[in-house]
Amino acid sequence: METFDEKPAIRSYLRLMHEVAIRIELIAFACDGKLNLTPPYAREYSYLQFRGICELIALGCLQLHGDLPVAKTRAATKEWNAERIMRLLHRSHPHAFPQSVTTTKKNEVWHYEANSKPGALALASFKDLYAECGELLHRGTICSIEAEKPISNNDYEKVIKWSHSIVDLMNQHIVARKDGKGMFLVSLKSENGLPACSVFNNFGEGSVSVATYNFAPPSRT
Repeated sequence: METFDEKPAIRSYLRLMHEVAIRIELIAFACDGKLNLTPPYAREYSYLQFRGICELIALGCLQLHGDLPVAKTRAATKEWNAERIMRLLHRSHPHAFPQSVTTTKKNEVWHYEANSKPGALALASFKDLYAECGELLHRGTICSIEAEKPISNNDYEKVIKWSHSIVDLMNQHIVARKDGKGMFLVSLKSENGLPACSVFNNFGEGSVSVATYNFAPPSRT
């Protein structure tokens, strides 16, 4: 049986997270008018980025859960649909989706609290967002176009809400491995402005082993 090598999986995940960070920034630019897009097209552009982010999250989970047999199947490796990828993973690991984390330091001890941000994207809202992207990024049929209503302020506010929800999840999150084998703690932007991942393994009586990986962008020649 093929063994799981976490190092290349983490490197791939950090590369995907770097792209997530760029797409989040592009959404902010679009909403702030920095891309010279009128509001309807800024909204559409934002949903294009939302869909890309959903797909990056799902593909990242596939990387970090590479020790699950389902992750190596043809059904998983050939799948592009983010919702279907997460569905495949959750059949084997109900907590395969990332969880938001709040980090605090007290008396030189770090404390990590998962799912501490009520507005953070969760699996259910991830599915809702991905479905919404599919609906909005297709022009539909003649009948649906003729029945279209003008875009409302609520539609624009929803873009901001989804953006905040993604940021609340991705800024700092954990991905828990199955059967308590360990977890990955990921920061979208570390001190150098790039993604980083700390791997927690070998939990014991008051001890744990930690390894940290930093994203290294490819050098330009």
